[in-house]
Amino acid sequence: VLLLVIAVVVVLGLLTATVFRSNAASFLRWIVYSQREEDFAHNAQSNSLFLGMGDDLLICTQTQIQLVSPTGTAQLKETVAMSSPALNASGDYAVVYDIGGQELRLIGNGALLQTLTLSEEESILCATVNEKGWVAVTSKSSGYKAVVTVYNKDFESVLTIRLSSRYISDAVVTPDCRGVYLISPGQAEGAFENTLLYYTISSREEPTRTISLGSNVVLSIRSAGRCWILGDRSLLILDSSGVITASYDYQDQYLKMGTLQGDGFATLLLSPSSSGSTGTLVTVGTDGKPYGQLELEGQAMALAAQGHDIALLTTGDIITADRKLNNYTTSPNQRGIRNLAVYEDGSVALINSAAVSLYFPSSGTKVDPNAEEEAAS
Repeated sequence: VLLLVIAVVVVLGLLTATVFRSNAASFLRWIVYSQREEDFAHNAQSNSLFLGMGDDLLICTQTQIQLVSPTGTAQLKETVAMSSPALNASGDYAVVYDIGGQELRLIGNGALLQTLTLSEEESILCATVNEKGWVAVTSKSSGYKAVVTVYNKDFESVLTIRLSSRYISDAVVTPDCRGVYLISPGQAEGAFENTLLYYTISSREEPTRTISLGSNVVLSIRSAGRCWILGDRSLLILDSSGVITASYDYQDQYLKMGTLQGDGFATLLLSPSSSGSTGTLVTVGTDGKPYGQLELEGQAMALAAQGHDIALLTTGDIITADRKLNNYTTSPNQRGIRNLAVYEDGSVALINSAAVSLYFPSSGTKVDPNAEEEAAS
């Protein structure tokens, strides 16, 4: 009987851990970290970049790239000289590069994997990485309007596209690593038009497919399961063969903020006014349909996501939720928090001008919008 009871307890424990694994992970992290120092200092500037990568925080400044634990233990420190650092991340990989410069670093699995330095005659316009570690670098080179180079997971150059007739603003390797998408801004009948060029790795010379994106200005791009294109008017979702499979139109609303870092979804903060403080938080799945949406008030300062979790920072509150947005937790922003990032287990890095602190959503006030609406009616 005792052995049977023990077996039942073990099975129930495993089931609970499976169903509530993110909450369990967050709880275990709270047990481990709650007895340590709450904050750790950082040397970032106002234009520095922060991103949650698994259980670590990636910090990119003009002089250093750091990957640190929630308590500030450095997993990686790389000295750089970047005038305008930028980053793109997917899966376990992130690429950090200098816009208009020559330096690029590929980070993965807690380590510096690759370093790229272009010649003085070249400059990096943008760089992206897909979830398998393939990198696309768009650069400016003498004699060409744009050059796109694709590197495989071993950082070997497998494709170079040199264009003298088109400008390229962004490029990303498809999730299956068999092709690359290029974003080409231009004009059609006197109006702005973005064009999507799809090249297969084997086609090399000419695009396999060309798609007009209309006047949609591309703000961000990510390759993870699908290719996600965040525009100022709509969100586009593509497969690996040059086909737009779904989209989400903002319907004359303004995109205040957006992130593509969620697992299988994009997060958008839309507002009827470009300067207003009210907005709708929307999570959109791979089918172009919302997982959920939430009406919020307050001037937004930062938006982050990882896994199935989201965090939004306003001038007054720290708001956290999962992608379904059925309910959320909120805490007052009383410590001058300016930025945030989400860890894999749903806990959040709160970043002020000098330090990073670890925040657990379970410590916030839970809010059920449906219950509030019923009470109001």
